Amino acid sequence: MNLNKVSPAILTLLVFLIMQGMGTAALLGFDFLSHVSLFAIVLMLADVLAILACWGLVHNIRFRTALDVSSVSWPHGMLALSGGIFGAIGMAVLTDSVEVPDDMLQVSVELSHNTWGILMLVVVGPIAEELLFREAIAGEMLRRGAAPWAAILVSSLSFSIVHLNFAQGIYALPLGALLGIIYCKTGNVVLSALLHILNNGIVVLLMHLGGEDSAETSFAEWFGGMMIPYIIMVFSIVLCCTLMTAFWRRYTPAKTPHPAKNENLT
Repeated sequence: MNLNKVSPAILTLLVFLIMQGMGTAALLGFDFLSHVSLFAIVLMLADVLAILACWGLVHNIRFRTALDVSSVSWPHGMLALSGGIFGAIGMAVLTDSVEVPDDMLQVSVELSHNTWGILMLVVVGPIAEELLFREAIAGEMLRRGAAPWAAILVSSLSFSIVHLNFAQGIYALPLGALLGIIYCKTGNVVLSALLHILNNGIVVLLMHLGGEDSAETSFAEWFGGMMIPYIIMVFSIVLCCTLMTAFWRRYTPAKTPHPAKNENLT
């Protein structure tokens, strides 16, 4: 693959990791459990700075097209949102046996019980990640002539890597692929961000209601065995594939997605 087509991923990853690293370094010496709000605010600021850097310095983000709600075809877009939700359910069952590290689980639970944490997990984080991993990576690769499959693959791999742990990374990989498919077809992050928000919102709601115990309870324990969860998984994945295929075939953007790199858009 041409390095020029992959470089947006490299640059965006570097910017994201540097900003997140700076945010984490700024909190060294703080007791996380006593400063949950501060932790969430710093992470949101790091996301915003990463977006601004990709837009103003790296020039991988075009807000005019990325956030263009008017170009969304909502009737067929609902196919993508429905398919994505079913896909997330299927992936949750499939990755159920992979345990999240205790410290990461504790962080997630604490954030799900904090107003700023919920804002970060459900709103700011998903929107920022869609601008960075779909628009700045997949979008820029498409504008440089990369094939859609390559843009989806590279952006989903990048999205998986930045989760920095196997349990969340293995779930983020197929989720990132679904989000990438939606982005490549629509040319903006509106639908992919909505799906991302719905996915994170459901997870945060479950953690908020049940805490760490619910996050550690397996589907086998919920249903008294794996037969029902496997049936749910197969059913969800089949529905996901059916709905996403229909979305890809039927969706027609109101405007041309992914304008060429030489077009003067910001």
